[in-house]
Amino acid sequence: MREQNATEISEHATLPAIAPWWHTALLVAPLLAFSLLGSIKPTHQALSQHHLGQYLATLIWEWLLAALVLWGIRMRGTPLRQLLGQRRPTLRDWGTDVALAAAFWIAAVITLAAISVVFKLAHLSTPQKTLAQLAPQNVRELLLWILLSASAGICEELTFRGYLLQQFSRASGRIWIGVLASSLLFGVAHGYEGISGMIAITVYGALFCMLTIARGSLRPGMMAHAWQDIFSGIALMVLKHAHVF
Repeated sequence: MREQNATEISEHATLPAIAPWWHTALLVAPLLAFSLLGSIKPTHQALSQHHLGQYLATLIWEWLLAALVLWGIRMRGTPLRQLLGQRRPTLRDWGTDVALAAAFWIAAVITLAAISVVFKLAHLSTPQKTLAQLAPQNVRELLLWILLSASAGICEELTFRGYLLQQFSRASGRIWIGVLASSLLFGVAHGYEGISGMIAITVYGALFCMLTIARGSLRPGMMAHAWQDIFSGIALMVLKHAHVF
């Protein structure tokens, strides 16, 4: 029998959780704890001055997060392919995923830019100003940033749009609850970007959920997520050297 993922859940049918709920609590707790720690101003300022150390620590955390997800689904016998989506993609499938990721990335950039304009009109700090403090400053930092961005695309999509989206959707029998819960957690997990950043990332997470549900696969989301982080770092690095921020 073919596995049933979050995109196939009916609006009223509940299904077994993909991992124990105590494991979900164990996964969410450090996400919230690290977010709170990152939001503290002195810690935030200290990290912004030690990019390589922060990048390495975050890289390790991303893969520990993925390992924690794999541990959780293994306890329930949930196959990894259920989280990833389509099985054995063809070359044509990969081409479609790349095209979808590119289109989504452009749409997401426009959406985030619109949100930034709203924040400016409301006289709030924009996410770009916060991220500029964490952007790479030289080639060595940029190379590590690219590796970190690719890892974030894989690990965070697996965690938020794979594990958490399905966990909450299956338990409630309603996909929108999974979208809401996973997107809110995605936004709150980025406390180091400030309130405006968390709001923007919550919206961003919801868009990624829609892409995952529409495609029935995490692949295009992983690609778009990695691209967004990579090019955001490059753009902010250029703007910072141009003294725009």
